[in-house]
Amino acid sequence: MFTKQPIASLSVLGLAKAFSGKTVVKDVSFSLYPGEIVALVGENGAGKSTTKNMLCGLLPPSEGEIQVAGQTVTVVDGKQHGIGAVHQELSLFSSLSVAQNICISDLPGKPGRIDWPACRQIAEQQLAQLGVDVDVNQRVENLGAGKQQIVEIAKALLHASKVLILDEPTTSLTAPERERLFTLMRRLKKQGVAIIFISHFMDEIYQMSDKFICLRDGRQVGSGNIADTPRRELEEMMVGRTLDEAKVTLTPPSTELAVQVERLSSHYFHDISFSIRRGEVLGIAGLMGAGRTEVAETLFGLRPFEGRLLVDGEQMIKPNVRQMKQRGVCYLTEDRRRNGLFGVRSVKENLSAAKLSRFVQRRVKGMGFRGEASQAQEWVEQLNISVPSIDEAVSSLSGGNQQKVLLGRWLATLPRVCILDEPTKGVDIGAKFEIHKKIAALAASGVAVLLVSSDLPELLDLSHRILVMRTGHIVGEFAREDFDAVEIISLAASSAFEKQRA
Repeated sequence: MFTKQPIASLSVLGLAKAFSGKTVVKDVSFSLYPGEIVALVGENGAGKSTTKNMLCGLLPPSEGEIQVAGQTVTVVDGKQHGIGAVHQELSLFSSLSVAQNICISDLPGKPGRIDWPACRQIAEQQLAQLGVDVDVNQRVENLGAGKQQIVEIAKALLHASKVLILDEPTTSLTAPERERLFTLMRRLKKQGVAIIFISHFMDEIYQMSDKFICLRDGRQVGSGNIADTPRRELEEMMVGRTLDEAKVTLTPPSTELAVQVERLSSHYFHDISFSIRRGEVLGIAGLMGAGRTEVAETLFGLRPFEGRLLVDGEQMIKPNVRQMKQRGVCYLTEDRRRNGLFGVRSVKENLSAAKLSRFVQRRVKGMGFRGEASQAQEWVEQLNISVPSIDEAVSSLSGGNQQKVLLGRWLATLPRVCILDEPTKGVDIGAKFEIHKKIAALAASGVAVLLVSSDLPELLDLSHRILVMRTGHIVGEFAREDFDAVEIISLAASSAFEKQRA
């Protein structure tokens, strides 16, 4: 007997999208069946987000056909068609409560009268299935990035009865939160929900996905079963070229100290001491909330502290950002959207923003800064930033290219000390390798680098030494020859240190 083929939860045929006559997605076709997890992969700018936005109804397709449960639809309505999406850039209202955000698209109650107790109950139920304890009455702006991501996921699940689209859902999650999400994905899979999973973490793709669809330059260049596709083959399909198998080569650091931190303490961390030599990459590992970002911000003059901080042997007394920049210190923030880039300004202006004093002379009043354009173009070429023109708004770029703009801004200052907080967060495999090479080149030129990253393989590849932080303390230090991934993870997650202090 023949087994009847199930009706696809979602099908697309010849999907295409153009903006102002420029085609950004072309000829995308696939079917997604109940209980399948399909990875949508590709480099930044490959067309993944545009495709996702068409599938969840945020953009109408220019060409092609979309079917939901076998029925052709003109415009996808997530609530009506059972499709929920978690977007890479969170769609939360920071001034509203957790409960209000989760129920915002379908508030319970009668017309003109919202049933707030029911709203809170629904929110609590949504969070309970994620295994997370969050006060649904508090404002979203008071939550950390990881819990905001959880709220976004709970919000999407409210309507995802047929299809759930996850766009980089784990970038802000701790290891336990990530595992809870994966457990939920497996449960939804058993319940027949189809999932589109977009992630730059290849380990996650191979751990969670059944199939893949690969986009490159807006076109579908491959698809298949994950189990039948070697990782290297998929990575090379994504970038369209053979990847260099060699790891980044690190040069030995000098003996000269660039940064010395002695018994540094604040509200977020305590009794922190370390040093960074010229040409050294010092990695900091730890889970979210360990205090890594707060240490990085303190070293750049963004937070007050107790203790001693020396740069090139000079003690910094209550330093501010201006003073640290004058000492040749730069800081690449982990949140490029809220704390880094000027979204409506051009790529050129974003690249020159950290060193405007270099371009203060104007050739013609009101017509820009002298040398600004040539400097920006130089960094676009050095970092291989994909942009039609340096006058394009930086918000129009893909996430990976935005990250490279932010990195270029600080490299243009010719820093002596680089503090890099999650420098490859949300970037694709090709852009990540380019950024890794640039970090290694910085160290080789004598720059001292402090590297904060949640990507342990990244720390293992790039660091001369790794410090491990937990609950605001340094709980371990590893020299490169002693790197042990299991031990580092164990130290970062173990409660033994807290028990010892108790």
